Amino acid sequence: MISLDLFLPYRMARLSNALSNSFAKVYADKYGLTVPQWRVIAHLAQQSNLTAKDICDRAELDKSTASRAVKQLIEKGIVVGMQDEKDKRATVLALTEAGEQLFFQLANDANNWQDALFDKLTHEEQRTLFTIVNKLDDVTD
Repeated sequence: MISLDLFLPYRMARLSNALSNSFAKVYADKYGLTVPQWRVIAHLAQQSNLTAKDICDRAELDKSTASRAVKQLIEKGIVVGMQDEKDKRATVLALTEAGEQLFFQLANDANNWQDALFDKLTHEEQRTLFTIVNKLDDVTD
């Protein structure tokens, strides 16, 4: 018998959901964004000219969820779709100027949220946390 409290995938999933839900309250209440919309914006802010498939892969969203989020963000004027110069059949996505401004505000809120969370940990605990997460990420790829 395994104790769920000692089963790492269970604990990590619970923690991930709790952290995601906590930050989701910030961008949902302040900006009216959903989790998938936030993920699309965040990934396009990191690298523009991504396809919807790129976003699915990077943001771990299924195709229909990503498509719906992109469509809503285009309707809000936050994202724009353009024909890919290399592959005329594909559409690449980028943040509009309004999308970039929104991301700047979101990034500030994300940093403040994370700072408040990290106030509960020492600097050494923060470094250790990221060291462990990076190691686990490496061995699960």
